[in-house]
Parts: sequence; C-alpha cells; structure tokens
Amino acid sequence: MRAVLDSNVLISGAITRGPAHRIILQWLKSEPFELIICPALLEEVASVLIDRDRLRGWISIEDARLYVDRLRTTADVRDDPASGPSLTRDPDDDFIIYLARENDADLIVSGDGDLLDWPEQQPPVIKPAEFERVLTQN
Repeated sequence: MRAVLDSNVLISGAITRGPAHRIILQWLKSEPFELIICPALLEEVASVLIDRDRLRGWISIEDARLYVDRLRTTADVRDDPASGPSLTRDPDDDFIIYLARENDADLIVSGDGDLLDWPEQQPPVIKPAEFERVLTQN
C-alpha cells in the first residue's frame, strides 16, 4: 500500500501519542506501507517542528531534526508535484493530492477538513484513526 501522509499527520506523529504517532511507529518498525513524501512536504514539517518555539514542550529541536532526517532517509522521497488547477477549498492543500496522484498512492491520510471534505476523493482521504485500523487489519 502506498500512502501520502499530510503534514498535520506527520507533525502530530512527532509530538502526540495518538493515532498519528502510532502510525509513524508502525511504519518505522515494519514499514507496513510505503510512505511517499516530497521536498515541499518535508520542508513544511521541518519548518513547523524546528522553527516554532511553542512546540519545545513537545519536541526538542534536536529530536525534530532527527525525525525529519529519518523521514528524508527512510520514506520514498519523490519530486515535488507539478501544480494544476485548484481541487479543494484551500489551494495550499492541492499539492498533497497532486503528490498522491503523480505517484499512484492508494490513499491520503489527513486530519485537514478541506481534504477530508474534498468531493472527488481520488485517491481517498482518510483520518489517521481510520488508517490505523486499516493497518491493524492487514
């Protein structure tokens, strides 16, 4: 299975202990899915985890850098997707869809309402808790 995890899932996976965190742990331990990312997505995650001082209570700068480096070296890093026409209510979210489509992802995992409510759902967008259930069923 090939999946694109939105930045909110990747960030939550680093600073919380909920479904997003458990998904990341499963992926790091046994790679039950192929994680597709791109430089723009890595940069978004890095800028939030490393540059936002308010997150220091949840993750140190050193741990944030290690996390981003682990994503960069372990995930399937693809080129940034080409842009296209707007697909969602928030055009900033469209690159996630284009990344998934250009790399034949089976699904997108996100907590973002603009992606979850996107009418086309090709590929499907599911919440982290639902993806965790999918992983435990396989």
